[in-house]
Amino acid sequence: MKMDRIYGIFGLAALVIVAVAVGLAVDAGAYERKSNREKRVRVDVKPVQLTPGQPAKFEVQMNTHSETLGEDMVAVSSLKDNLGRIYQATTWQGSGPGGHHREGVLEFPKLADNTESITLIIRKVADVSERTFEWSVEH
Repeated sequence: MKMDRIYGIFGLAALVIVAVAVGLAVDAGAYERKSNREKRVRVDVKPVQLTPGQPAKFEVQMNTHSETLGEDMVAVSSLKDNLGRIYQATTWQGSGPGGHHREGVLEFPKLADNTESITLIIRKVADVSERTFEWSVEH
């Protein structure tokens, strides 16, 4: 009886560990971080949320040692989906204009239910007309 209880506890603990490990692996690998480095400014972007019917959210980091990063991220950012629909950014929650390092979360309106892929377009950072980042949307 006591051994059954011990095996049950170990089995439950193993199940919890596996569930957490799988959850972290799925979350960490859901979307790849993409980078663009032009005109001495590196822009790194990773989707935080890309679910049809939900607002699209991206973690954005910009780094340079030669430019001032003063762009209004809402004004210079848009999304285009596989059917040509354009989504304008709605909010930027992160560091304000100025300096050499900026990071934050860029948010867009809800993606249409039939969205299969998206392209994030960031314009005019360090005089680069467009920086584009593409992902397939997981359903």
